[in-house]
Amino acid sequence: MNHVNWKLQEVFYFPESFGVPSSASRIDVKPQVEFQQLNGVSSLHGIYHIAANVAFQPGDCQHHGTSEWISIEDLDVSGENGYFEYAVPLFVELPPTYVHGDIKPEIHLSDVHASVTDDHTLKVEWDVMCSYELPSPPESSSVDSSSSSNSTSEESLVIKEDIALPFFLRGLKDEYSVFKVK
Repeated sequence: MNHVNWKLQEVFYFPESFGVPSSASRIDVKPQVEFQQLNGVSSLHGIYHIAANVAFQPGDCQHHGTSEWISIEDLDVSGENGYFEYAVPLFVELPPTYVHGDIKPEIHLSDVHASVTDDHTLKVEWDVMCSYELPSPPESSSVDSSSSSNSTSEESLVIKEDIALPFFLRGLKDEYSVFKVK
């Protein structure tokens, strides 16, 4: 298995009518992901679903809107606490050497935490780990047996490819032409 790690963060700000955030009593980030193979490219796509309970206190804050902050306008408010949900797009393209095996790639999250910044925003951070199978190394065997098994596997591969291809694509050569546009 191969593991790739990275860190993500989102920064949220809230309307002045709620006050300023003081803490996040509960924060959940869960990946909702699907595996896809399309045109020879393997990828994971979906969302990171964020759900948070935020405590507010009276106060004013000046938000000079930046494109890096996400405005949360709709909160379920109960007293000085608010609840919101948000979805962050998730897309991971696996390396071209990836070969889909028995185990589908997975996304795991860790170290999810939230903090209130000096700008009176809520910063949510989490670590992501993507796990996927590595291609299995080619089997080595003696020269005589490998040459006979290679021809058999190539023949069966050609037959399988011919069956899977539409009739008008069978027998085409893997070449291309270059045209110059004037």
